[in-house]
Amino acid sequence: MNHALIKYITNNHYRKLNKHIKEVCEYFDVEAIHQFRVEYKKLRAFLRMISQELETTKKIGIYKKLKKAYNISGSIRDLQLQQQRIMQATKQELKNPQAYLALLRIKIDKLIQELTEISLENPVIKSKKKTEAFIPDEFQLSGFKLLIQKKWTVINAIITSGHYSDDNIHAIRKNLKDLFYNLKEYEVGKHNILSCSIWKGKDEQYFNKLLDELGNLQDKCTAIALLKSSWINRLNTYNRELLGRIKKVWIKDKVNLKRLMVKKLKADIVPQQVSAQ
Repeated sequence: MNHALIKYITNNHYRKLNKHIKEVCEYFDVEAIHQFRVEYKKLRAFLRMISQELETTKKIGIYKKLKKAYNISGSIRDLQLQQQRIMQATKQELKNPQAYLALLRIKIDKLIQELTEISLENPVIKSKKKTEAFIPDEFQLSGFKLLIQKKWTVINAIITSGHYSDDNIHAIRKNLKDLFYNLKEYEVGKHNILSCSIWKGKDEQYFNKLLDELGNLQDKCTAIALLKSSWINRLNTYNRELLGRIKKVWIKDKVNLKRLMVKKLKADIVPQQVSAQ
């Protein structure tokens, strides 16, 4: 992968990011935010990968305001999805927990204002200028194989430890996502060879399904976290009792889902030595 191709890929990501952030700030809907965040993750994964070619330990960083826009948009989306979950969970009730839904709306509106202000500073354009100066002259296949090794070392360490905390399971998903995104960027001619190296005897369809399942578990963790006591305890009795019941159901669902995911990871993702050769 030469300098021109690397620059083309990064510019393409930034072009899409610029388009998506405008759509986000126009509509602020769940899907627009999702598209913006996926494109950001693809760019971030690619920059992490090509950073390996730099002689120093300095990584090619994304402009801090663009990173902040990514984080804020994620919080907005989490709250919007929580609104949907609560409406779904309470559709058979006599009335919705309006006080909690109003609280979510207030928090969403505040974050929307923050994101709007950041977008006016053109963070995508500024980030593009920042990263352009650090793009390496080339990125070799050996570098991608080294990335595969590093990511699988992290995944293997978690599985070997047997410590399946929520954060560790999320780390497995993030590392697999980085591999998945970068495989799509790399040379088509090397695709089959690299796929075999990445997926460790499984096919891409298997890992797509696994990533979806890990994402569902993460969503359940987020849903529970957003029913935090410091929020609920300030609400009226009806809201507290109703949300308390919902939280118990969601915790039970999460425990069952996590048990299945741990069983699957133990059975299917067998720790093994990986090589950068």
